[in-house]
Amino acid sequence: MKIIFAFALPVWLAAAVFANPALHGTWSAPNVQGRPLKVDFSSDGSGKINDAPMRWQAVGGTLFIQQNGQVASYGFKVDGDKLHVSGGDLAQPATLTKGAVAASGNGQELVGKWCDVRSMSNYQGGSSSMACFELKLDGTYTYHAESSRSVSAGSTASQSTDSGRWSYKGGQLVAQSRSGQTQTYNLEKRNHPKNKRDPMICLNGACYVTFYNKPAW
Repeated sequence: MKIIFAFALPVWLAAAVFANPALHGTWSAPNVQGRPLKVDFSSDGSGKINDAPMRWQAVGGTLFIQQNGQVASYGFKVDGDKLHVSGGDLAQPATLTKGAVAASGNGQELVGKWCDVRSMSNYQGGSSSMACFELKLDGTYTYHAESSRSVSAGSTASQSTDSGRWSYKGGQLVAQSRSGQTQTYNLEKRNHPKNKRDPMICLNGACYVTFYNKPAW
């Protein structure tokens, strides 16, 4: 929700603030246009966007946000613990979750989906593999990997999944699986060697490129 245009409102907070109670509290999403987003709505019409102060009010299905002397309007809908937002500077609609908090420790810049995709083929057959994990803003993660191989004698396929909690400190990513196992990885930030605009994170030397649009390191 970076404000990119301004317009005049006849009255901004001069009368009663239409601070829709359904919006009160903290809402967040792990990836909105390449980065985490956290929005705090207070009942008095004040709030924060990624800890930067703002003012807000809601009229019907329109949310007005004032920040840095500019005002932007968004369409919104609250559906239980989900907040659907569109318009303004958003290239596409976004969904935020109620009550999510930032991952413990540092590492908000790591939030997002990261993948390693490989394929190989020759006259004898081919193989492909994909491994993706998503680091979420609420401190949880999911992991999914699958591979397949085909040769003249037949084909094979396999897949695996995992989930748990993650934290980042001192250049190390710690994954605490729901299975009870804890794994610590040395993490290095790199940009893709062929496409410098795509950031990667390398865990113990194994590199994963961003799945979403994120700025380079």
